[in-house]
Amino acid sequence: MAKILLQQIGKKHSLRKMAVISGTIVTAAVVGLTAGAASGTREEKAREAQETQQAEETADQDEDPLPQQPSQPETPELPVGFMGVIEGIEAAKASSGEYHPIGTNGEDVLVGQRTAKREGVSRFDAGKLVEESVNTIDDQSWKLVEKTKISDKDYENLLAIVEAEAGGEDITGRILVANVIFNRVNSEQFPNTVTEVIWDQSGGSPQFSPTADGRIGTVTVSDTTREAVNRAIDGEDHSQGALFFIERQYAEDKNVKWFDANLKFLFQHGVHCFYTY
Repeated sequence: MAKILLQQIGKKHSLRKMAVISGTIVTAAVVGLTAGAASGTREEKAREAQETQQAEETADQDEDPLPQQPSQPETPELPVGFMGVIEGIEAAKASSGEYHPIGTNGEDVLVGQRTAKREGVSRFDAGKLVEESVNTIDDQSWKLVEKTKISDKDYENLLAIVEAEAGGEDITGRILVANVIFNRVNSEQFPNTVTEVIWDQSGGSPQFSPTADGRIGTVTVSDTTREAVNRAIDGEDHSQGALFFIERQYAEDKNVKWFDANLKFLFQHGVHCFYTY
């Protein structure tokens, strides 16, 4: 009986031992399978990630680059005030006018600027009212140009005669001498150019004494005289239409008597008395 019991206990122990061993083997197998599966999964994921990256790089190379947006042009700085008016006039005239470069001796100039062919503004984007205003200003400026149109030679002679006749006077006195010469140019009773007026003779006698005694060729033109002449050319006029002037203190008696008998006295400025018909 005891022997049988020991045999049964031995069998149970062997079975339990086998079960433990079997469980260990099964567990090890499961762990191995799981580790293998996990290892395979990581390799597949890595391979898939690499393939995805390669596909994206290929797609990027195949796609056309995005067009660059054109840079926005800078907004031009608009002229304002009086300069804006001047530039507007010049821009409008440039579309229909004819202009020439700076002139040379013998050609009509206004202090070094050759006169240009005048044409009215026919089109102006700012509207009819602005167009009319531009043409009005243009007309006024061209009337001044036509009135004071002189050549380089005229300009140099005008500087010399003003210096010779009024070099000791103030700037208004010098402007007045230039005014008288321009008044004569615009009068039908005298020559039509500045140089001809300066060298004009009446009854064989020079109209301006510096042309008779040669002083016109010896003077040195001062900055004040140059400014006076330029201002007269620009339209500054104090003459009241005077066509004659005389320095009575040093003039010959016969000349003073002729002035008093034949001319209308206007005013005196400095040493000069101014007259007209």
